[in-house]
Amino acid sequence: MNLPPSRRPRAVPALLGLGVVVSSMLGVTPAVAPAVAAGEPAQLILAPANGGVAQPGADVTITASVTNGGTAALDASTLQVALDREVISTRADLNDWLTPLDDTSTVDSDAIITNVAVPALQPGEELIVQAVIPAAAVTLDDWGVRGITGTVEQADGAESVAHSTIVFAGADAPAPTQVAVAIPITTQPGQTGLIPVATLATLTADNGLLTRELDSVINRPVGILIDPRIIVSIRALGSVAPASAIAWLDRLQAASNPTYPLSYADADVAAMSQSGAPQLLTPTSFDYALDEANFAGLLQPSPSPAPAGQTAAVGPGGDPTDTPIPTPSDIPDVVPDTSALLAFDYTGTSIAWPRDNTVASADLPFFAGNGLTTSILSSSNVALPASEASGVVSVADSTVLVSDDTVSRPLREATGALTATERQKSLSDLASGLAVVASEDDGTSRTILATVDRAAPADGTALADALNSLDALSWSSTASFDAFALQAPAAEATVVDQPEPAEHIGQVAALLASENQVAAFASIITDPTDLLGENRANLLALLANSWASNPGGWNVAMQAQLDRSTETLGAVSIVAGSPINLVSNTGDMPVLVQNNLPYPVNLTVRLAPSNFRLVVQRDVTITVEAASSKQAKVPITAGVANGDTIVRAELVSPTGTLISTQPTFIPVNVSADWEVAGSWLVGSVVGALLVFAAIRLFLKRRHGRAEPEIEEPRG
Repeated sequence: MNLPPSRRPRAVPALLGLGVVVSSMLGVTPAVAPAVAAGEPAQLILAPANGGVAQPGADVTITASVTNGGTAALDASTLQVALDREVISTRADLNDWLTPLDDTSTVDSDAIITNVAVPALQPGEELIVQAVIPAAAVTLDDWGVRGITGTVEQADGAESVAHSTIVFAGADAPAPTQVAVAIPITTQPGQTGLIPVATLATLTADNGLLTRELDSVINRPVGILIDPRIIVSIRALGSVAPASAIAWLDRLQAASNPTYPLSYADADVAAMSQSGAPQLLTPTSFDYALDEANFAGLLQPSPSPAPAGQTAAVGPGGDPTDTPIPTPSDIPDVVPDTSALLAFDYTGTSIAWPRDNTVASADLPFFAGNGLTTSILSSSNVALPASEASGVVSVADSTVLVSDDTVSRPLREATGALTATERQKSLSDLASGLAVVASEDDGTSRTILATVDRAAPADGTALADALNSLDALSWSSTASFDAFALQAPAAEATVVDQPEPAEHIGQVAALLASENQVAAFASIITDPTDLLGENRANLLALLANSWASNPGGWNVAMQAQLDRSTETLGAVSIVAGSPINLVSNTGDMPVLVQNNLPYPVNLTVRLAPSNFRLVVQRDVTITVEAASSKQAKVPITAGVANGDTIVRAELVSPTGTLISTQPTFIPVNVSADWEVAGSWLVGSVVGALLVFAAIRLFLKRRHGRAEPEIEEPRG
């Protein structure tokens, strides 16, 4: 097929000087300018027309995008397009052709070649070139995939190479491959457990992301795996939810598609497992976000099975279970509880869908232990028997729906393509991938799984166009996802361990540890439902798989979550005061407690002196109202001697959990002997005064008795 690099000289073309159409993206032929610098290759994309299908007796048209991505103008050059005659018949050969190890151009000697002139390109300029190979030159016979090589070689030797494929729809076409498709409906990453109302209005507008996603898949047999955060965010607003969001949710509920829940906020279930979470994290409460006034006259959602992780709807052997967890009945004028907000009439609730190539062997038992007995894994994450290239397999006690990388990769690229040329190229790759799959097992019909990733569709029609192409090809058609998911496993397989990076798992573990600290701290609150519910929902949003495409943003968001937890843990504290003098044998030691939380707290003040000069009689329990302070008076007694001591003051929850982030140290000067000395001094003075008064009175009376009587003279 490809000649080795040593045979790089161009083969004699089987066809030269064919008809060519050239146009620029702006519709204006670019002015030719001298090159400023050499050696900067152009960026080249090859996109066969007609979805990459070449019919016998028809021209083969190939669109090429040539872009000058450098900082200097490129000289005029020539694009050579070569159509290989050899059939690409295996997945490995197709992958090697489309993603070669290097960009060396190698063309078979019997390749069908055409050349196209490329004018000079200014920096940043893109040119669209169409090369047409007339039907008479396409001397192919057998049905199958053929490779295409495009090469732009400049005068100085700089070379740009691109590869693509077509499917020659000749005789002996294989039976169609049935393609089940799973599509996630998610949103961009966020830091809050509920989507803000303004964001919901944007997402569900006529051209909003959620509207585009639902428009592309509604009432098709494709499986929809939806982030429950979207449903809850709409319902939690009650009567103030945007009309567009309510209409969107109504359309989703009425859709005929099989539906399944992702983890809440599409949180990374593999990271939960690998970071040591004891169980799958799920929401605990949304009461913190509900306003009773918004639910007057509204009904709660109808009962339905619980969300993922609570009920298994597809067992390990493919058998559906019917163990629903009841949800509240419709009750007028009642604020919905968590189960009512999460309620949805899902087809099943037992599927885990971790990101591609993030799963290790130990993760599947973790998923199964939380009711997720079926997992969707990339085919590169699973070691399959030689007889099975994809499909439904069993791994230990779990069922694995294997997403076929050969088909899923171009399907995703077509969905996310930003330009018409890129989409056209991806649809061609998709047709070739399906053709290779259809040719396996001697062309016997089979059913495979293709998946779309979490990235948003590039525009309103990208996803729909990609799905339509599956039915447009004679060698493929869409199949029902729910029927595929209920199949019994065809073979045993093993997981190819591809755990997430250790650094990321360490960060997730830190988030989980932080949540545990907040949960222990919250025991000081009489009803911690709001605090813990909001903290858990925010944590799940931070674990969303969509953050994987923005690691820098995730690092910032993760640190912000840790900072919020630290702020919460420090919201109740002891206010340090001035040193205390104890001048009596007993007394009350004042300790001022500040509560910055919006909830009243119940806590115990515990004191511990550093020596025996002070004895604490008992701990004191107090209630501090929201956003206020209160003084606790702890009874203390002087110890064996006077002197200085340091008292360690801490706050303890009713459950015995230490909630002080750091202890407070209060200096105390014990001078209890001053009370005794003062009493003796005062008593002595009083006694002396009494003695003095008694003596003075005695002396005065004695002096009076000793004086002689004086007789008065007579007449």
